[in-house]
Amino acid sequence: MKFEGLKAIAVIDGVKGVLALCLALSVNAIAQQDLHQLAEQIMEDWLISPNNYYVTLLLTFIEKLTQQDPLLVISISLMYACFRFVIAYGLWHKLRWTEWFAFISGSLYIPFELYAIYQTPNLLNFSVLLFNLAVVAYLYWVLKRSEKALAMAAK
Repeated sequence: MKFEGLKAIAVIDGVKGVLALCLALSVNAIAQQDLHQLAEQIMEDWLISPNNYYVTLLLTFIEKLTQQDPLLVISISLMYACFRFVIAYGLWHKLRWTEWFAFISGSLYIPFELYAIYQTPNLLNFSVLLFNLAVVAYLYWVLKRSEKALAMAAK
């Protein structure tokens, strides 16, 4: 049975894995630097006023970021990347257990996406929810169709 949509979902999951890997690598790279000094140097080079409201917000965010443990962020990013790569590989090769895994993990995001719409109803939040619902519905269809094919083959 051909399910070409699984390959598209596999590519999306692979891209998510690559993005998580890039996050882990970038956090590791900037963990060695003084981010506050780097931000001030960039503002000086670009002639940005440090009294600007958004610049103050950025500097406050950098302060909070430097207080976090980078090892935790790196570890979670690497685990998420591995998770996404396994799902991408399994969907690409049509492994049944990864179809279930992808269906369940995609379904888990739906309540959070609904909450995001409740908090901030905008086009982006609606689009993310609709896209995820389409992916989960397609995976459900694939799983049900595969069950019917297995039942027919068993008879």
